[in-house]
Amino acid sequence: MKSFDNILRGREERAEHISRYLVNHEVVISLKANIPGDNKNIYLAYLIINAFSFLVKEFNNNIYDYNFNDDGPYLIIPIKFGKANLIKSQTVNIEETHPLGRFVDIDIYTKNENISRNKKRSCYLCSNLAAECIREKKHSFDELIEYIKKNVDEYYSDILYKIVDESILHELNLHPKFGLVTPKTSGSHKDMDYTLMLKAKDAILPYFIRLFFFMLDKEIDDNVILSLKTIGLKAENAMLDATNNINAYKGLIFNLGIIITSFAVKISRYDQRSIFEISKDISYQLLKNIKEESNTFGFRVFQNYKFPGVRGETLSGFLNVQRTLKLLKSLSDHDKFQALVNLIINVEDSTLLKRISDIDEYKQIKEKFRKLNLNSTKEINELNQECIKKSLSFGGSADLLVLTVFIYLLNRDFYFIINIDKTIKIFDF
Repeated sequence: MKSFDNILRGREERAEHISRYLVNHEVVISLKANIPGDNKNIYLAYLIINAFSFLVKEFNNNIYDYNFNDDGPYLIIPIKFGKANLIKSQTVNIEETHPLGRFVDIDIYTKNENISRNKKRSCYLCSNLAAECIREKKHSFDELIEYIKKNVDEYYSDILYKIVDESILHELNLHPKFGLVTPKTSGSHKDMDYTLMLKAKDAILPYFIRLFFFMLDKEIDDNVILSLKTIGLKAENAMLDATNNINAYKGLIFNLGIIITSFAVKISRYDQRSIFEISKDISYQLLKNIKEESNTFGFRVFQNYKFPGVRGETLSGFLNVQRTLKLLKSLSDHDKFQALVNLIINVEDSTLLKRISDIDEYKQIKEKFRKLNLNSTKEINELNQECIKKSLSFGGSADLLVLTVFIYLLNRDFYFIINIDKTIKIFDF
């Protein structure tokens, strides 16, 4: 009885919340997951709510309220001026066409009324009306949860697979790219080509999805970190099997794996940290017990030049990715190219230093990129050819470009996941 009373109080709290917004707004949209049982705050509820975060942009609104109580997570979108009946028609269509629409209630409120659906909903599991099955307790809690989980898993597996694939291809298909592999050239990589990179991509993709689902209902502890490392190692081995032991994406497995794991934490619970803040915590846990051998090139570079390398990037919460996101206004080749050059300039790349003679030449290369005229095809081609001639490559920057595009695409499909703020859009770093 106590938990039912708590749920009722949660509903009353949400109703009061809506009423406050109606003081200064004509219409309020309320989004709530349909979760059976006493615990309305299971991770599935958050995944369902976040799958509809695009509604904030759909209704051209930059103010929203994402919150939770004992009745579960909910999203409130207040609209200053709007026709309630038209908005209800639009939201009913979304409920009926979205893959997870059956598991959510999108209610429309005005100062005078709550506009309800004209058509009653059918049960998840049979053709009867949902209200009848609930009243008669026709289906068990486990049956209902299993059905919801199956559909939620399919939705997120499909959309995440597409986003990861698209992110990698956006980087891989970019040309020219200063010694990196493109559809037209192997660049500075004699042992790689475009076809091999595609094989590597296809081999590692399933493991990013595995990382996401593994982390959904987990807290970060030593056992979880060990499991994450195991999945990452399996991804590396799959890549090496596909490429005949050529390292095409080892750095990307590590970096994108951290971001996807952070995304899983962010989207499956109410966590007010940004995805980048979560990534700092995960990175620290992954790296805290790893001691780099003193005879490695990366260790010597850090000792001599204080280059933080990949560890520094991850432990900073991918600051260079955050800064580059501000430059990525679209996914046009021009904007992606500008983003890549920005990363090459700002990322201290020990891999680049390994390919040249000394730190002075390293600084000279960086200076050439700083002075590069991005509107001059001649200058770009000349610098590209110089990089190939000297066997230079910027694999670390390429990996971070993939991450930048990945976050950009998350913003397209999951509006307030990167940074939760009650009134400010994400990307307001």
